[in-house]
Amino acid sequence: MKKKLASMLAVIMLACSLPWQAQAAAPIVSNKPHKAPMAAPPAVSEAQPVKAVPEPAAVKADAAAKPAAEVKAPKQAKPEKKAKKTAKKKSKKTKEKQSKVQVQQSNWRLKVAQQKLQVLGFSDERPSGRMTEATSTALKSFQKQHKLKADGELNDATYHKLTWEAFAKEGIPKVKGKEIVSRAAKYKGVPYVFGGTTTKGFDCSGYVQYVFKDCKAKLPRLADEQALQGIFVTQKQLRPGDLVFFTTYAAGASHVGIYAGDGQFWSASSSKGVMLSSLKDDYWKQRYYGARRVLITNGEVYK
Repeated sequence: MKKKLASMLAVIMLACSLPWQAQAAAPIVSNKPHKAPMAAPPAVSEAQPVKAVPEPAAVKADAAAKPAAEVKAPKQAKPEKKAKKTAKKKSKKTKEKQSKVQVQQSNWRLKVAQQKLQVLGFSDERPSGRMTEATSTALKSFQKQHKLKADGELNDATYHKLTWEAFAKEGIPKVKGKEIVSRAAKYKGVPYVFGGTTTKGFDCSGYVQYVFKDCKAKLPRLADEQALQGIFVTQKQLRPGDLVFFTTYAAGASHVGIYAGDGQFWSASSSKGVMLSSLKDDYWKQRYYGARRVLITNGEVYK
């Protein structure tokens, strides 16, 4: 009986002690909120590829903006494009300007040809510088007469023949170049006088006019007027008695002399009066303007 009571008492005491043990084992719960513990990131193996982490919206916006920036890059090259366009425009304008100049030259040449056709009696048309049916017909007639290709066009051969034939009709006949040079040498040493036209004193054009008049040949008074006489010749084509022109105190033909042969010419210089000079002298070489043939006896000019 005592044993039974003792075992029952032990069971009761054990049952009473279990709530206290459960309470002691349970965690203490606070009324205050607490943060959840941070989970440690899993270890990354070198063998396993890392998955791409999605970018935040701000990063995506920057990435989306990049192509726009890259597209803007060509805009920086616009100055180069503009420069190329400008260069093209300039070259185009230059070509247009050159073509206009060529047309002007062609018109001037045609106008001269029309004048020569009048002089020679092939046309009574007023010189205009424009190719007309009447001009073409007159050119064909002239070409046939001088055994040239009769196509009615103003080619080089036709132009040179026209100018010569007209000059042969209007130029100074019979007087020879040697005669002119001989008279020119007679006045060596005559002093220079601006506006002078006598043996007391000459200026350049007054001297040339006097020499030709002495040989019964007429020339205008001034150098720029004398430069319009006769036909053009190059230095290689020069013959004694041809006129040579220089640019000195004024633009254009402002000094004139008489070619004497061997690269020399007579003129009334402002420093030493009438003297013989060389075309090869630095002073005259730098100022050479051109030459004209006014004596028919010096012959036709071929090019």
